[in-house]
Amino acid sequence: MDWIYAVPNWVLFVACCSATLIFSLAGMVLLRPWVRAHVQDSAEHNDLVSYFLGVSGVIYGILLGLVAAGVWSNSQALSGQVDNEATITAALYQDMATYPPAARRLYQQELKAYVRAVINVDWPEHHQGIVPQESSKLLRLFKNDFLAFVPTDARLQVVHGQAINQVNELLLAHRLRLRGDQANLPNLLWWVLILGAAINVAISWFFFAKDTTHQTALTCLIALLLGALLFVTAAMDNPFRGEFSVDASAFESVLYEMVNY
Repeated sequence: MDWIYAVPNWVLFVACCSATLIFSLAGMVLLRPWVRAHVQDSAEHNDLVSYFLGVSGVIYGILLGLVAAGVWSNSQALSGQVDNEATITAALYQDMATYPPAARRLYQQELKAYVRAVINVDWPEHHQGIVPQESSKLLRLFKNDFLAFVPTDARLQVVHGQAINQVNELLLAHRLRLRGDQANLPNLLWWVLILGAAINVAISWFFFAKDTTHQTALTCLIALLLGALLFVTAAMDNPFRGEFSVDASAFESVLYEMVNY
């Protein structure tokens, strides 16, 4: 499914709706002669088809609703994790002001390099579906240098202990962000969603109406609805890819504060 992130959302929307629309109309046109030849009582026949379409629609609607809600929830959770990582980095940078000048300059420079790597290296790789490594190296370097510091007085010991806790929180937040690249839906579930949409459309082919125009219009509406829902799910599936992705604005704000204040 990676190809969907290489096209604009409007192209993906048109592709999803066109696919479901063509599939629906082609099936209706091809199956209509067979349905006409085998239907004796159209009212009874349509009632039976309505029953099956209702059951299938409810089951598929529950599945698609749960998947869409899960995708949206995952996107929001990852956005919060990114904000949390940026906030911890900013707080840690400010805490470095209490350290001796030589240590302060070293630690703040390493944190700046980390934030720049997140913005300039991590995010482009996130957009390509690659798990970034550059910022992890810089964060490990900062951690090793920071843990090697020995406080010289009681006040600095307290500050250093709290800062170590923040470093551990930053490492955790960083790890959670990297895991966000693997939060998309599995291919098997995508096949189930596509198969479910096809089954619902196929059931609608068995309706028989003397007025072809009305049946065609209703079939198109069902197809467009399914296409739109599949588009929304696909567009938000991977939180770091596509036009609906989580951006690096939180880190850009942190870098601005680091450089200007």
